[in-house]
Amino acid sequence: MASGAAEPLAGPEPGAAPREFRTLRLHREREHVLHLELNRPSKRNAINLLCWRELVECFQDISRDPSCRAVVVSGAGNAFTAGIDLSDLGGAILGAPDEDVARRAWNLRQRILEFQESFSVMEKCPKPVIAAVHGPCIGAGERERDTGIGI
Repeated sequence: MASGAAEPLAGPEPGAAPREFRTLRLHREREHVLHLELNRPSKRNAINLLCWRELVECFQDISRDPSCRAVVVSGAGNAFTAGIDLSDLGGAILGAPDEDVARRAWNLRQRILEFQESFSVMEKCPKPVIAAVHGPCIGAGERERDTGIGI
């Protein structure tokens, strides 16, 4: 998407300063259209813990933005996403090795529910969310349908 005339999106409250994200870039592409870019091109937009959290915050803001009528999601650089950043999430998913099995299972379930929220918030968004997929799209960024087409 062209970035010439794009302007940053204001924060969650009217008149608030634009919210800053470290793994995402959100701006108003044109009237009523927001462009959300996964912004970790050096990691091929792999989704780390911070990105999971920022996706939830970002889509909560988008859902409350009355001027937004549609959202386009893309990836910076030459990949849409490489999926989960295992270097960041590996330990979070595996848990502490000294925990008993039941506690590790419980903590894993809680972590999965947290991760799922970053996708559920997109699904619950009252605005159409369009994925502008380009280049590789692995794991978390791809949902295969009966047609076999990645979305």
